[in-house]
This record gives sequence, C-alpha cells and structure tokens, in this order.
Amino acid sequence: MSNKNHLVNPRPPPNYGSMSSHGHPQGDILEPHLSLPPAFVNHIQQYPYSSDNHHTQYTSLPGYSDEEEEEQEKDFNTLFNEYLITTPFIIIAIFSFILLLYVWPIKTNDNDDNDGNGNTIIIEHWNIFLLGISGWSLVFLLRRPSFFLLSKLIKVKVSTSGILTLLLVGFTEEIVRLIWLYYAHEDASTGNDIYQDFLIAYWLGLGWATAEAIYFIIQNFIAVRWYKEENGMNGQYMEERLELEEILGRPLTKVSAWWGVMWRVSWIFAHIGFSCWIAFSSVLVYPAAMIHGLLHVVWGYCLPIFGIPTVSYVTLILTLAMFLIGLALFGQIV
Repeated sequence: MSNKNHLVNPRPPPNYGSMSSHGHPQGDILEPHLSLPPAFVNHIQQYPYSSDNHHTQYTSLPGYSDEEEEEQEKDFNTLFNEYLITTPFIIIAIFSFILLLYVWPIKTNDNDDNDGNGNTIIIEHWNIFLLGISGWSLVFLLRRPSFFLLSKLIKVKVSTSGILTLLLVGFTEEIVRLIWLYYAHEDASTGNDIYQDFLIAYWLGLGWATAEAIYFIIQNFIAVRWYKEENGMNGQYMEERLELEEILGRPLTKVSAWWGVMWRVSWIFAHIGFSCWIAFSSVLVYPAAMIHGLLHVVWGYCLPIFGIPTVSYVTLILTLAMFLIGLALFGQIV
C-alpha cells in the first residue's frame, strides 16, 4: 500500500464509535465505544479479515472466531423494532445505578447525613450529574480538532494520527474529568469528607456515562435508517453502511441490538470507576488515561479481528473491575 493511499482525504476519527463518510463531527453511529476513522478504509485492509460481499463474513484470528454466534440477518423493520425494545433497557441501566445509591449502605459522616439515609446528599448532587454531562460534551467537541492537529499540523500519516488521536482522546477525557472533579469538590466545599468526595465522583461519572448513552441511542437510530430498502447498497447511504461494516466486521443487520445494552453498562462501570480513581488520588489520572486510550484503540480497530463477543465480554469484565476498585478505594465494599 502506498503512502499516497494513506494520505487521501484524511478525516477526523468519529466519536466513540461513530463515523461519517464525510468527516462530519457528529459522526454517526453505533458507538460500541469508539470507532475507526472513515479515512482508514484503505488502511484497514491489511487486517486479517475479508471485506468481500460487504462484510457478510470476516475471518477472525485463530481461536477468536465468533462465527457460530453470528446473528441471522434482519430486515429493516425487525432491526428498528429491536432497537426500540432495547433502548428502554439502556435507560433502566442508568436509573439502576442511581437506585444503587439508595439501596447500598453508603458510608457518610453523621453530621452530613441529614435524614439518616443519605437521601439529602444524593439530591444535592444532581448538579454534579449535569457537570458530568458537560464534561463528556466538551471532550466530544475536542475530537475533531485533535485529529486535525495531528494529521495536518504535525504532518503524521493518517493511519498513525488515527491511533494517536484515539489515545489522545482518552488522555484528554481523563484530564477534563480531573479538572471537573476539582471544580466540583471546591464548589461543594466538602473539606476532608472522603464519603462526600465519593458521592461527587459517583455522580460525575454517572452524568458522563449518561451523555454518552444519549449520543449512542441517537446514533443507533440514525444508522438503522441506512438499512431501509430504499437506502440499500445503491442508495444514498451506501458509503456510510460500508464504513460502519468496516468497523463492526459485519453488517449492522447481523449485530444484535442487545450488545448495545452490554456496552452501555460496561461504560457506566468505566466512567464511575475512572471518576472514583481520580477523586481518590489525582495521580491515578495517568493509569486511567492509559486504559481509556487503549480501550478506544481496541474498539476502533479490533472488532473485526477478535469478534464482537470477545471484545464485549473482555470490556465488561475489565470495566467491572475498574468500578469495584473505585468503590474499594473509598471503602464502600471493603
């Protein structure tokens, strides 16, 4: 593959699993968590899977094939209904983490627990929840400038700048989270109350994950629209569909919408976990940024190689561990 092919029409990496054939920052999809930039369609051909027949089949690495678990191809109505059914479960997942604060015996200082159950503290932190939404939104807006900086100003190859951008997004996201946590801590005037610090971190992470989930739901339905019969392989969304299939390694019609529910739960774990890590000690921003960036790269490049089940389950286990570590740091589970 020539260097010329790598440098044709560089576009910014889409946002958390979204992509656009024209490099629009709104991206467009299915955000398992992040994505392969559309400009890398030529570059991705070097990976060991077949792109024939618009990715109705692909070859995973030995021992990682998920061919037996591949979904039967669905028509547009079935696909749309499946997303209608699964979307409420994503919303339920978010509310279940709010409910967890009411049913879990959160440890707080007696003088700050006004009603004896911690309910007053939880209500007071809805502003932190909104702060988390604003944090994710800010990082979202920084992704396209990051790609432009690396691909245009620094003059690195598109293939290299894509990976660097995904790593940079992970690092930037955790730095923004650190700044937001500092602001929230100062605004709440918690002093040395470690348990209120935990609640601030929890609500910030939950708000972060909620913003990402809202974006994910919207992009899902945009992508489903590409699979209407009138928008078929010769229709106006042909390029978008092919680019999405480059990321997933198969058509969206062969991917169960229930995977999306698992992905969202995984990233609720991740965002609350990262927030707790950094709230406990600012030094932990470095491992958090490294892990976050590497997860970006895995989701952007490795779905066609290892398969959706393998990547999804490994991510779930890893993010659950991160969540539990975050709780343990504040003494909530030990």
